[in-house]
Amino acid sequence: MSITISADDPRSIRAIEIAAEADKWLMYRNVGGQQVFGVPSQSEPRRYYVVTLSSCDCADFERNALMVMPSAEAKELRACKHVLAVRLHCELVRAQQLQPGRATTTERRRGHLRLVP
Repeated sequence: MSITISADDPRSIRAIEIAAEADKWLMYRNVGGQQVFGVPSQSEPRRYYVVTLSSCDCADFERNALMVMPSAEAKELRACKHVLAVRLHCELVRAQQLQPGRATTTERRRGHLRLVP
């Protein structure tokens, strides 16, 4: 999976902030076995969005998901900050599983983002 992050895109910056708080997410599998996340709203206390790698029930996703963004490789749907955060988190967890010696057990379990010098 390819994830494009741009310092010029506020949605990308917010996605990184949300992904850094992944230890506060609810995580489960739906009836079809797909991994689903309950991602807390940044603006509404006690509000969680139901998010997968390709969908979210937030207003931004519902409003903009059908907009197709031009990409160098292919056309891709415009993802909201919650979907981007879930994708970042899943890629971080996958990368940590591929290189288990580089992260502590606690870091792998919590799935935090961290800065590497």
